[in-house]
Amino acid sequence: MSLLTFLIISILFVFIVGLCVGSFLNVVILRAFSNESICFPGSKCPSCQKPLKWYHNIPVLSYLILKGKCAFCKDTINIQYPIIELITGLLFVAVFWRFQISINTIFMLIFTSLFIVLAVTDIKEKVVFDFHTYALVAAGIIYNVFNIGHFYLGDKVFYLCGFSIAVNNSLIAAILGILLGIVVMEIFARFGYLVAGTRAFGEGDTYIAAGLGSIFGWKYLITVLAYAFIIQIVFTIPVFIKKLWTNKDYKTLLSLFLFFIMVFLIKWVEKSMFNIIIFSSLTLLLCFMGVYICRRILGGIKETQNMTYLPFGPAMVFSGLFVMFIL
Repeated sequence: MSLLTFLIISILFVFIVGLCVGSFLNVVILRAFSNESICFPGSKCPSCQKPLKWYHNIPVLSYLILKGKCAFCKDTINIQYPIIELITGLLFVAVFWRFQISINTIFMLIFTSLFIVLAVTDIKEKVVFDFHTYALVAAGIIYNVFNIGHFYLGDKVFYLCGFSIAVNNSLIAAILGILLGIVVMEIFARFGYLVAGTRAFGEGDTYIAAGLGSIFGWKYLITVLAYAFIIQIVFTIPVFIKKLWTNKDYKTLLSLFLFFIMVFLIKWVEKSMFNIIIFSSLTLLLCFMGVYICRRILGGIKETQNMTYLPFGPAMVFSGLFVMFIL
């Protein structure tokens, strides 16, 4: 068997495994909302409750053959099923391609699966289930405690009373990462109380940050959170502006545009005709505008149900996936 043939077969096998795991992740996601066991009962139609046959559960293929409808009641099957299966299959192939055949790959696949579950529940209902985040934290600690982590930092040797003690740096980094994730997210979340009387982020986001910290350690967690904020901004601004216009919240809309104008003005002053007084004045004004906008945004979250705010959890797990592949 040639190397190319072996590679194609391996990728196809990993993709099929990913499709099957994706099918299971759908069960994990949906039954978390219904508080049912992920093992019993077997798969059933959510509309007519009839148990599905094994050939109704073939990932993606069954959806296509049944034309997106239940074989019994003909009710529409949620498009989430094939989408999650395909995404999981493709991500499994990407992980296999990046990390090859190793124990490290197994953990990366576990993390990827948990990331998918956390992102989908947060996007679907803006809910993060504690059990899923606890599983992420536990997997991250195990990943680092046995020195098999992709982010392993080596051992630190301490000398005490003539004895040498080797301490796993990766485990220490993971524990510090958990603490840092909790502290950073809680600081940002509670900042919302100061400006609008409500949390800026949900408690679930804190747990996700702790899980990411257990995987990446405190050093890489900072990078993950930084990318997460960038991702959140990129995806939130268009949706946010559209909703502001729809709800005729012209004050916040105008403040937001003025804020961006001020940012460009500061960059222009800094590069072209730098003047410390002008620069300081613009920077101070920008800070006040930023606080005002945050207050308007957080106040909107508290007072109206018509505003659409994207959850932060998906941005964090997407960032985690990105950092996982580039490191």
